Amino acid sequence: MTKDVRHGYQIKTLFREYVLFCVVGTFNLVIFFMMYVATYSMFEGIEYRAASSWSISYLISSVLSHTMHRWFTFKSLSPYGRSLVLTMAIYSIMLVISTMSQALLADTMGYNHILVWAMNTLAFGFASFIALRFVAFPASDGSISVKERMELTRIRRRS
Repeated sequence: MTKDVRHGYQIKTLFREYVLFCVVGTFNLVIFFMMYVATYSMFEGIEYRAASSWSISYLISSVLSHTMHRWFTFKSLSPYGRSLVLTMAIYSIMLVISTMSQALLADTMGYNHILVWAMNTLAFGFASFIALRFVAFPASDGSISVKERMELTRIRRRS
């Protein structure tokens, strides 16, 4: 476990974490997309079909994303409850803005809903990374390797 941030947070660390964010995010994105397609097919006849599908899928996949980024991207020691609340606040802000974009571009202006989905995902990805790193999972909270976290989990289950 590491809690020493005296040497500052370096740009190469930020870049490495962004690469991990993209890798982990790709997994999250697949889950998000499958939920989007499923809900879109179920909501036939709804006025804001694309926006409704987007927002429901986004909210559900946000909880999965929080856990995945906590464990694998940032390897954070941030308290679970606090980081979940902050992550959901960040994702909620992004959700409102991106849902408005989805509604405007796909539902109102008629652009292809899959193309708009992809554009939204790219546009809000980097902003989410920066907000998560510096707000929900600050480096000052320290880090823990996946192996150490799994060992701690095993120890807690035994006690």
